[in-house]
Amino acid sequence: MSYEANLLKGLLLVFSALTGSVSTFTFRITHHKLCSLISLSAGALFGAAAFAIIPDTFQNLSFTEFILGLFSGYLVFWLISKYYFHVCPACSASHFDEQTTKKFSEIVLLMMTALAFHSFFDGLALTARTAHSHIEGNSIFIAILVHKFPEGLALASLMLGAAYEKKKIVINVFLVEMTTLVGAVAGILTQGFNLPESILEIIMTHIAGGFIFLSLHAILGEMLKHHTKLVVLYYLSGVILILAATLISNYF
Repeated sequence: MSYEANLLKGLLLVFSALTGSVSTFTFRITHHKLCSLISLSAGALFGAAAFAIIPDTFQNLSFTEFILGLFSGYLVFWLISKYYFHVCPACSASHFDEQTTKKFSEIVLLMMTALAFHSFFDGLALTARTAHSHIEGNSIFIAILVHKFPEGLALASLMLGAAYEKKKIVINVFLVEMTTLVGAVAGILTQGFNLPESILEIIMTHIAGGFIFLSLHAILGEMLKHHTKLVVLYYLSGVILILAATLISNYF
């Protein structure tokens, strides 16, 4: 796939997040709706890891390399979320209480930098190995595209609750989500540097570990406290969506 096509996909991811952010100004977003969107996108991320990334990397890496790559991706996101800030507003939006929202203006920089880190890896996942597998690239793109909308929506909702002006909200969401393009460019550069295939496989396994963390973090709290059936239904829908995209890509 050409560099231009990859960058266009990156722009579409940014547009998806911006669309989500702007929707908060127009539609009333209930907890029920947000939970549905987050569960769907979480399932899509898990599907991308399970059906697009892991099958290839598992075959091309030793068992030890595979486990270390997967664990490192999960661990990094876990550490950031536990000791720094929620790495993904879409995944944690339903866990923010009123007190947290009131304090949001004090921690907005922490949240934005954590999300920028997350978005960078979204972009890296999009382009790092698409030259080797269009099937993997298409599935990852769909998964991230689905995830970006509730991500932008959740981020904007929190900023709106903290009394940020609408114009400032859109600008901030745009700037943060542009790190997705930075990650996409980084992924393209890895192809140009002709890195050993094993390094690229480990990078992708690391990203899969991060996707698994995000997908589980997004739903476990809701399943235990609130809408168990709703969460399971939409989560499985997201998984099936990526499975279908992966199977369809085999024929094109």
